[in-house]
Amino acid sequence: MKRNLFAVGLCLLCSQCMAWGLVSPTGSRSSSLGNCSVALHDFWSILNNPAGMADWNDMAIGISYENRFSMKELSFVNAAFTTPINNIGALGLTFSRFGFSDFSENKIGISYARSFGPHLKIGLQIDYLYFNFSNAYGKQRAATFELGVQSDITEKLCIGAYIFNPINVKTSTTIKNDIPIVFRFGLSYKITNDFWGTTELEYNSDKNMDYRIGLEYNVLKGFSLRAGVYTNPATACFGAGYSIKWFTIDISAKMNQHTGVSFQSSMIFRL
Repeated sequence: MKRNLFAVGLCLLCSQCMAWGLVSPTGSRSSSLGNCSVALHDFWSILNNPAGMADWNDMAIGISYENRFSMKELSFVNAAFTTPINNIGALGLTFSRFGFSDFSENKIGISYARSFGPHLKIGLQIDYLYFNFSNAYGKQRAATFELGVQSDITEKLCIGAYIFNPINVKTSTTIKNDIPIVFRFGLSYKITNDFWGTTELEYNSDKNMDYRIGLEYNVLKGFSLRAGVYTNPATACFGAGYSIKWFTIDISAKMNQHTGVSFQSSMIFRL
């Protein structure tokens, strides 16, 4: 009982500090790049910026698990499926869950993304949100959407923008009635064929502005090392990834002097 009460308190604290666990960037690649995600083109774009999945050409399934502060009660779990649709874009389904049985935030989404010429990609996701805080406080539900845009300015430079909950949806619970508005803007740049960087700014209506930067180096074919930082709160990030034709695995670690270390792993299966 004491552990559960402590975990509930931590969940509330983390939700306030991180402004809803569900709006954190997903996937170990983004996690190791200082939470940069808005200008990336990869599988987890389906949850980070749906525009980035417009050119994803494989039917695939992905799962991601983050153990925040080494406590299972603060776990962040994601699952996603995406498939191309006859050269007219890509369709995706997602599920996300933060918390445990007595406190959880849940999100189910359906997304669609499409390229409009060589320099513009747009993605939209419709979300159903389910909020649970033990039987004493009941459950709350809401619906909102997220929208993303990316543009490949050159072969080396991509810019991206993303917004979550632009209509400012709220729930009626007295515990937590604000679903944040989140806006991200950033870019990625290929410095060489094996080395590139990315940076972005995030505005979250529940907290201060966050600045992020990340670097990735392809050491060998299919194997990459990554590092990054973000400022709110000041956190250092590291990770690695390995990919073969049908399978990708990524791992990451975040280190903060106040909260300790959080680990994340994710896998993608190309069908």
